[in-house]
Amino acid sequence: MRGAGVATLSPPSLAESERVSHDLARALSAGNLDTAAACFARDACLITPDGTAVHGRERIRSVLAQLVLARAQVAVELSSTLVAGGIALTRERWTIRSPGADGRALVRRTEPMLVLRWIEEEWKLALAAPWGWS
Repeated sequence: MRGAGVATLSPPSLAESERVSHDLARALSAGNLDTAAACFARDACLITPDGTAVHGRERIRSVLAQLVLARAQVAVELSSTLVAGGIALTRERWTIRSPGADGRALVRRTEPMLVLRWIEEEWKLALAAPWGWS
């Protein structure tokens, strides 16, 4: 009811949706597991490198903890985002670096596919395939 003085919340701009993966990358790189997990919706799904679907923020947190323990440094280069109402589809390029056992850095480049949803008055990851989708 727009005319009755009731505020209507609508999804923010494309730039706001693009910020989620950058927030996730910064949190993981800083070792901040709570902030990284908060980037996901409560009922989100994360696809692991072996194709396993991990459902729910708390279970996803366990997967993210592995990246934090590996001292992963994540850099995001945005490729493209499409927003339709309260849903956003994003394809990106990420570089994930972590120290190897032999002292040399392990570097992995991925092309994540992310689906975001406008909930809890902000964009949250609803579906994340950070290691690409085949």
